[in-house]
Amino acid sequence: MSTPANPVPTQLRPGAAGVLRKTRGRAAWVLTLAAGASLLAACGGAPQPQQPALAVLIVVDQLRADLLDRYDALFTGGLRRLRDEGRIFVNGTHDHANTLTAPGHATISTGVTPARHGIVGNAWYERVDGEWTRVENVHDPNVELVGAPGIAAASPHRLLRPGLADWVRAADSASIVVSVSGKDRGAILPGAHARGYVYWFQPAAGRFVTSTHYRTEDPEWVTRFNEDVLPTFMRDSVWESTIPESALHLTQPDTAAHEGDGVHTYFPHRFEDVRDDADPQSFWRWFETTPMLDAATLALAETAVQALGLGRDGSPDLLTISLSQTDRIGHAYGPLSREQLDNLLRLDRALGEFFAFLDETVGAGRWVLALSADHGVHEAPEVAERLGLPGLRATARERDALNRAVAEAQERAKGSDDATVAAYIAEAVKQLPFVVNAWTHAELDAETAPADSFVELFRKARHPGREPGVLSRQGVEVMFVEGYISYPRGATHGSPYYKDRHVPIIFMGAGVEPGIDSTRAATVDIAPTLARLIGVPAPDDLDGKALTW
Repeated sequence: MSTPANPVPTQLRPGAAGVLRKTRGRAAWVLTLAAGASLLAACGGAPQPQQPALAVLIVVDQLRADLLDRYDALFTGGLRRLRDEGRIFVNGTHDHANTLTAPGHATISTGVTPARHGIVGNAWYERVDGEWTRVENVHDPNVELVGAPGIAAASPHRLLRPGLADWVRAADSASIVVSVSGKDRGAILPGAHARGYVYWFQPAAGRFVTSTHYRTEDPEWVTRFNEDVLPTFMRDSVWESTIPESALHLTQPDTAAHEGDGVHTYFPHRFEDVRDDADPQSFWRWFETTPMLDAATLALAETAVQALGLGRDGSPDLLTISLSQTDRIGHAYGPLSREQLDNLLRLDRALGEFFAFLDETVGAGRWVLALSADHGVHEAPEVAERLGLPGLRATARERDALNRAVAEAQERAKGSDDATVAAYIAEAVKQLPFVVNAWTHAELDAETAPADSFVELFRKARHPGREPGVLSRQGVEVMFVEGYISYPRGATHGSPYYKDRHVPIIFMGAGVEPGIDSTRAATVDIAPTLARLIGVPAPDDLDGKALTW
């Protein structure tokens, strides 16, 4: 598969003059500022350094930090630039258990842990009229998709805290917020509650969509993108490897029964192999499994920068981009697969082009960027075994043993109060060979655990009344052995272990001093740091802090 070299038509990609014409008043302000700086310099006064006018937050879904080290020598584009010009916090982690997509994005956005922002999982259970009801993180039955009312829609209505996007808008009502992603939660949670331009890819609609929470109709530039640009990606219906022959030894073999669907496990991956003529969106469902969706997401981000004039007036703007394909490919094939290396090489090239675009369109020195990930990932157990690493793919045997232990504990505690039943369950499941520990909610709520303990990670992942874990509804949180996976194929994340929490935390651009930084950092520090860099006040009750250098 080859991504279109210039996927946005010429009419949507003006040069500098075209951008100035399009932005009118905003561009006139930039020209006036530049002229004033030149006049000041001519009169002998040195102009003050400009504060960046655009903050860019990029979340690469499932990008474990050590993968950037593993493949460092292969990067020549955006990942290379980040490693050469960025401030890299090598000891950066998520500091909560339940390392999943929605909690990770919300934590990065708000500067607080799930215990406070409330997004405790991709899904969880809440009591409604006395019954446990499954809740999806951003799905909202009270809104509709714009132009596609029959498809489930979403909003940030369950996010309990303001995020960076809200801080930006509160500081300056003229500021513009744009958030785009291949997933609804990847666009919505970084966009927080701000009524910005929030768009995600919906394969059932075959286009990027938003909900009526944000607007009642698409702006013209989004419509043109969906109608004119997105279809150009349909030219590529084969995903081929771009990995150099000399780098193949860095990956696992390309054929493995635990990958993908167990059949189509190796390059090239063809749409025709999975085509379903009964499904009119069959191509887009396949497209959603390839690196092409990240390329399309970045193309939409470029279009937004051009159409809205981001970073080209006196108000700080925010652009958040969540790139979803590292996660989807990682789940299907694993972090050390050839598919994942090819995806990272494509991401490297795409980010390089995007950063160059920002230099040309917004202006070098006028934008600043943070890149991180919502979580890491463990190797597939079959790969972990070959590498001498911990891992266990659960079967019906483990699931039956867990269910039996819970049922027997409930029987022994019959007639007791809920707290006593939970204590019996916790003690019973701790005896299972694939369980490391278990705690009742009462134990987690006790203020006795050291700050760096697993107890603290689970505590920070809990919000009362929202129960995401396998035994949360019974009042118990369970810590399985490292590398435990309950899926029949592929790889996953979600644990409190280091591989699931260790993510890149990199800043680059105006006001950033490049270098390797061993200072302890956490993902709750990202939003307040970006806010500092663009001069936006952050709330004073955050779990995170603004990093300095």
